[in-house]
Amino acid sequence: MRWTQFLAGVYGLAGMVGATLHAHAMPIPALGQAAYVALFHTAPLLFLAGRLTSVWERLSASFFSLGVPLFSGSIYLKYLAGWERATVVAPAGGTLLMIGWLFLLAAAFHRR
Repeated sequence: MRWTQFLAGVYGLAGMVGATLHAHAMPIPALGQAAYVALFHTAPLLFLAGRLTSVWERLSASFFSLGVPLFSGSIYLKYLAGWERATVVAPAGGTLLMIGWLFLLAAAFHRR
Protein backbone atom coordinates (compact mmCIF):
# COMPACT_ATOMS: atom_id res chain seq x y z
CA MET A 1 0.00 0.00 0.00
CA ARG A 2 1.25 3.44 -0.86
CA TRP A 3 1.00 5.82 2.07
CA THR A 4 0.12 8.68 -0.28
CA GLN A 5 -2.84 6.75 -1.69
CA PHE A 6 -4.04 5.88 1.82
CA LEU A 7 -3.81 9.51 2.96
CA ALA A 8 -5.58 10.69 -0.20
CA GLY A 9 -8.47 8.40 0.75
CA VAL A 10 -8.51 9.68 4.33
CA TYR A 11 -8.36 13.32 3.23
CA GLY A 12 -11.00 12.76 0.54
CA LEU A 13 -13.35 11.24 3.10
CA ALA A 14 -12.62 14.03 5.59
CA GLY A 15 -13.25 16.61 2.88
CA MET A 16 -16.58 15.06 1.91
CA VAL A 17 -17.71 14.82 5.54
CA GLY A 18 -16.72 18.45 6.10
CA ALA A 19 -18.45 19.58 2.90
CA THR A 20 -21.61 17.69 3.85
CA LEU A 21 -21.64 19.18 7.33
CA HIS A 22 -21.00 22.63 5.91
CA ALA A 23 -23.82 22.31 3.37
CA HIS A 24 -26.44 20.69 5.58
CA ALA A 25 -25.75 21.22 9.25
CA MET A 26 -23.12 23.86 10.00
CA PRO A 27 -22.90 26.63 7.36
CA ILE A 28 -19.64 27.97 8.79
CA PRO A 29 -17.42 29.38 6.00
CA ALA A 30 -14.20 28.11 7.61
CA LEU A 31 -15.60 24.58 7.70
CA GLY A 32 -16.31 24.74 3.98
CA GLN A 33 -12.79 26.05 3.34
CA ALA A 34 -11.26 23.21 5.37
CA ALA A 35 -13.25 20.69 3.36
CA TYR A 36 -12.18 22.31 0.09
CA VAL A 37 -8.49 22.23 1.03
CA ALA A 38 -8.68 18.59 2.13
CA LEU A 39 -10.44 17.56 -1.09
CA PHE A 40 -8.22 19.67 -3.32
CA HIS A 41 -5.04 18.03 -2.04
CA THR A 42 -6.22 14.47 -2.64
CA ALA A 43 -5.51 14.86 -6.37
CA PRO A 44 -1.78 15.61 -6.09
CA LEU A 45 -1.39 12.86 -3.49
CA LEU A 46 -3.01 10.38 -5.87
CA PHE A 47 -0.80 11.64 -8.69
CA LEU A 48 2.30 11.22 -6.54
CA ALA A 49 1.20 7.79 -5.28
CA GLY A 50 2.26 6.21 -8.55
CA ARG A 51 5.53 8.08 -8.74
CA LEU A 52 7.66 9.08 -5.75
CA THR A 53 10.73 8.53 -7.88
CA SER A 54 12.55 11.75 -7.06
CA VAL A 55 13.39 13.49 -3.84
CA TRP A 56 11.21 16.41 -5.00
CA GLU A 57 8.16 14.18 -5.39
CA ARG A 58 8.73 12.60 -1.99
CA LEU A 59 9.14 16.02 -0.39
CA SER A 60 6.00 17.30 -2.11
CA ALA A 61 3.95 14.33 -0.91
CA SER A 62 5.33 14.70 2.61
CA PHE A 63 4.50 18.39 2.81
CA PHE A 64 0.97 17.82 1.45
CA SER A 65 0.52 14.97 3.94
CA LEU A 66 1.49 17.18 6.86
CA GLY A 67 -0.16 20.37 5.64
CA VAL A 68 -3.69 19.02 5.23
CA PRO A 69 -4.17 17.81 8.82
CA LEU A 70 -2.58 20.96 10.21
CA PHE A 71 -4.76 23.25 8.10
CA SER A 72 -8.04 21.40 7.66
CA GLY A 73 -7.72 19.27 10.78
CA SER A 74 -7.24 22.27 13.03
CA ILE A 75 -10.36 23.93 11.62
CA TYR A 76 -12.34 20.72 12.10
CA LEU A 77 -11.11 20.51 15.69
CA LYS A 78 -12.20 24.08 16.38
CA TYR A 79 -15.69 23.83 14.93
CA LEU A 80 -16.54 20.16 15.44
CA ALA A 81 -14.78 19.45 18.75
CA GLY A 82 -14.93 22.93 20.28
CA TRP A 83 -11.16 23.25 20.68
CA GLU A 84 -10.89 27.03 20.23
CA ARG A 85 -7.08 27.25 20.09
CA ALA A 86 -6.70 24.48 17.49
CA THR A 87 -6.49 26.89 14.57
CA VAL A 88 -3.24 28.44 15.74
CA VAL A 89 -1.50 25.78 13.60
CA ALA A 90 -3.61 26.45 10.48
CA PRO A 91 -1.14 29.01 9.04
CA ALA A 92 1.68 26.49 9.41
CA GLY A 93 -0.42 23.94 7.55
CA GLY A 94 -1.11 26.40 4.74
CA THR A 95 2.58 27.21 4.50
CA LEU A 96 3.46 23.51 4.29
CA LEU A 97 0.91 23.09 1.48
CA MET A 98 2.44 25.97 -0.47
CA ILE A 99 5.91 24.48 -0.03
CA GLY A 100 4.51 21.14 -1.22
CA TRP A 101 3.37 22.82 -4.43
CA LEU A 102 6.83 24.36 -4.87
CA PHE A 103 8.41 20.92 -4.49
CA LEU A 104 5.96 19.52 -7.06
CA LEU A 105 6.98 22.31 -9.41
CA ALA A 106 10.65 21.46 -8.79
CA ALA A 107 9.89 17.82 -9.59
CA ALA A 108 8.76 18.88 -13.05
CA PHE A 109 12.28 20.12 -13.77
CA HIS A 110 14.05 17.14 -12.27
CA ARG A 111 15.66 14.86 -14.83
CA ARG A 112 15.37 11.16 -14.23
